[in-house]
Amino acid sequence: MMKILKSEDLSTLKKLKKYIKKYYLIIILNMILAMISSTVSVSPLVLVKRLVDQGILGSNEKDILYAAGGMICLAVVGAVLIYWNGILSVMISSSIYKNITDDLYIKIQSLDMEYFSRTKIGELMIKVLNDPGNVNYLIIESFNLLSEVFRAVVCLVIAIYIDWKLTVGVLVIAPILLITVKKYSGKLKKSGRARQEATGILNSKLQETLSGIRVIKAFAMEKEEIRDFRKKSLELKKVALKSARYTSKSSAISEALNYIMVAMLLMFGGFRVLRGNHFTTGDFITIVGAISSMYTPVKRAISRYNEISMNIPSIGRIFEILDVVPEIEDAPDCIKFAEFKSDITFENADFRYKDSDEKVLKNINLVAKKGETVALVGNSGGGKSTLVNLIPRFFDVTSGKIMIDGIDVKNYKIKSLRKKIGIVPQETFLFGGTILENIRYGNQHATFEEVIEAAKKANAHEFIEKLEQGYETEIGERGAKLSGGQKQRAAVARALITNPKLILADEPTGALDSNSADSLLRLFNSINESGQTIIMVTHSVRAASTAGRVLFIKDGQLFHQIYRGDMSNEEMFACISDTLTALAVGGKRNA
Repeated sequence: MMKILKSEDLSTLKKLKKYIKKYYLIIILNMILAMISSTVSVSPLVLVKRLVDQGILGSNEKDILYAAGGMICLAVVGAVLIYWNGILSVMISSSIYKNITDDLYIKIQSLDMEYFSRTKIGELMIKVLNDPGNVNYLIIESFNLLSEVFRAVVCLVIAIYIDWKLTVGVLVIAPILLITVKKYSGKLKKSGRARQEATGILNSKLQETLSGIRVIKAFAMEKEEIRDFRKKSLELKKVALKSARYTSKSSAISEALNYIMVAMLLMFGGFRVLRGNHFTTGDFITIVGAISSMYTPVKRAISRYNEISMNIPSIGRIFEILDVVPEIEDAPDCIKFAEFKSDITFENADFRYKDSDEKVLKNINLVAKKGETVALVGNSGGGKSTLVNLIPRFFDVTSGKIMIDGIDVKNYKIKSLRKKIGIVPQETFLFGGTILENIRYGNQHATFEEVIEAAKKANAHEFIEKLEQGYETEIGERGAKLSGGQKQRAAVARALITNPKLILADEPTGALDSNSADSLLRLFNSINESGQTIIMVTHSVRAASTAGRVLFIKDGQLFHQIYRGDMSNEEMFACISDTLTALAVGGKRNA
């Protein structure tokens, strides 16, 4: 027997088992309901023979009323059953859809930063939002396909019951129909995956455009971006047209075969009536009605099967995310990080990205003591930000180790470690909502007074008070209603709300004016005096000159370090400037 579904399709569908098994009972109930509703909806055909032979041709009004009344009752019952069949189908599919999208979101939260560095956000959004919708549609269409198949089978049974020889003779062309379905289902599955990928690429382009709209306008690149977008949308159009051609060919062949089948039925059935042979007019009308009624569900079943074939690739795309195993996870015997007590130690630490052979950091050895302010300076791309990102385990070292208080960071619970670190990222990101919600994001249980205190420390309270609704002001998506400096100060306040003993600041003064920068540096000095540790990445010589120690990093290596000692800020400034100049011209200093 010819297989309609390939083994690879079956293995892909089996991946949904974990979601389907939760609803086995309701699925079985829905299948039974589909079977009953399909049987009831075509059962009026059985009454046609009585209506014609005994009622009309036999001039028996009672039989006419009996047949007509039976048809009406069956129609009402069938309508009720079809309604509940549809409700249960949507209930099952929407529940599975919700479970899949929830699992995808949970999985995304657990993935490593390196995964996001190599994955396009637009394509990821398609997999999270569109593909579960396609699976939802696939499940609904599967139930609908089942109903259509049941309906077609009941029609076939009725036709065989009336005259099996005539029915079999007419259905000799059925194998051609099955071959057509098989041929085009494979092509539709491939074009379906191509369509989903093309949609992902187009979505990535749109997401990139919206994120970089200011840059596009600043460089007057609108025409070039439109040209690129049209090129990608054209690819999507080509894929859609290819799918449409396959679907149309399949439908056209099915339509032609149906008319051929009906023509054969009318011809041979007509001969049987004329020749007698116990084949009545009622038999003829019933078998013609059954075969004709079988066509509509068969046609719909083919259409639904094609839709299912096109959406099967979405299951694989979903599991491309769900099957990812995070490389940065809690060790089995890890401990909770309670508080930063003594020092952070880098011991022969190397780092490279998984998709690259080039090391970003090479043999880093350093110790940052509690209560120390350490500034990391050097050329862009030297590895400063990467070094800082290794401490909260956004990435893990390729070799060597990083220890906090003498314990490898891999032996701490990740969440407990990160909650004790105040992080000011290089790219300031604020969530849509109020400025109060954004500052409190670091500590959901912080009181309003604690939020204000953190804002004052970050020199943000004054500008917040001037906003129309103060701390309750909606700041727009990504903080669009705030200036760069205001967003930076809000981000610093968010880091301080947790009262961390360790602060990692990546270019904290980069978006600030000189007065705000000076205020923030004074804050860091006061924090440092209270025993908190600050590791700061900066290109600002002025910011670096306030640190107790300055580390110079070039090409992933620690080249030199300066200790403040008894030097003033001005002396530190001059010393840092001289060292940066020496490194820029290729000079190498001993650490």
